[in-house]
Amino acid sequence: MHHWHSELKYRLGVLFPLMLLSAFLGGLLVLMAVKYTGLGEALTLRNPQVEVEEKQQTAPEPAPDPTPLVKETEEKPQVVDMEKATIAVVKKVRPAVVMISTSKLVEVNDYFFGPSGYREVQGLGSGVIFRKDGYILTNNHVISRAEKIMVVLADGRSVEGKVIGADPYTDLAVVKVDLNNLPVAKLGDSDKLQVGQLAIAIGNPLEQSLNNTVTTGVVSALERTIRLSDGTPLRRLIQTDASINPGNSGGPLLDSKGQVIGINSAIIQEAQGIGFAIPINTAKSIADQLIKEGRVRRGSIGITYIYFNEHTKTLAERQFRMKLPANQGFLITAVRKGGPADKAGLYPGDVVVKLNGSPVVSQRGFQDVVANTKIGEAISVEFYRGEELMKKTIRVEEATD
Repeated sequence: MHHWHSELKYRLGVLFPLMLLSAFLGGLLVLMAVKYTGLGEALTLRNPQVEVEEKQQTAPEPAPDPTPLVKETEEKPQVVDMEKATIAVVKKVRPAVVMISTSKLVEVNDYFFGPSGYREVQGLGSGVIFRKDGYILTNNHVISRAEKIMVVLADGRSVEGKVIGADPYTDLAVVKVDLNNLPVAKLGDSDKLQVGQLAIAIGNPLEQSLNNTVTTGVVSALERTIRLSDGTPLRRLIQTDASINPGNSGGPLLDSKGQVIGINSAIIQEAQGIGFAIPINTAKSIADQLIKEGRVRRGSIGITYIYFNEHTKTLAERQFRMKLPANQGFLITAVRKGGPADKAGLYPGDVVVKLNGSPVVSQRGFQDVVANTKIGEAISVEFYRGEELMKKTIRVEEATD
């Protein structure tokens, strides 16, 4: 018994501390090894390059059983109808999608000494060829203030581009390259769009190595309005959850037939899956004017107004301290002196209820009537002045900024 107690004291007093020391030194060596090899750091890629991965060497497979009980059949991957449609669209339209590289001079302001010169800033966007003779649709913000524009075609050719015209109010622009017989994308009809249908975006997000990137989603909503940083509203936009990133701007949004239904324009940075495209019907109209005249001529009747309906009528009556004679329409709040409405005899306080014989049922309805009326043509206006229903004709004039 005494011998056993002596042995236990020896193990506890001598061997156990040595075991602890050994464990500590071993752990220290492992820690040093981890620290040395960097195994504890997060993997961070800087300027990643997309490369084709080489086929890895694997151990030889065992020889198959010469007399298998069940005959094996190789299954080919199935491609569903939606995938077939997407693949066909990409093959069809990708040759008409271009990358637009811009350079512009930006003034440099020193914190202490103020303006101290200029520096060159590079920009990147997308575009889509819509005419064989080199006309390209893109966004105004892609080419705005650019000193030089280079267009990179899908086949790798790089040519200088010239701005034919731009319209900041719709964020659209037309760029021309001196080439012929180019592949073109077919323009569709955005008035026939339905929420939920397939939407495919092609563009050049973020950097040149990611050119011709394809993303898919659906048409999430129609008739959206957003405001740019300078307060300019973009109206009647298509909302989509197809990923649109910086650099995608100006590229096409496509339907399942490969027809262009919109020009990708904007994203909400704080959200995911919320992008916006300009309807192609709007883009076609603007592009035609830009090619013909180099600018967009907009009509105006020279009034400021607010739209109201049965839900907002009471609020409008309180705000303007007046009784409105109709449940919907727009209340004229100001008339530009010498403008079309002034010449026709309209006054602030008049309540317009019909345009060209059709009831005013939305704010967009008024905007569309004016926008679709050529400069010099007339609009028939029915309005209340107090309780009296009156009718006038207003001749549309070109808007002055």
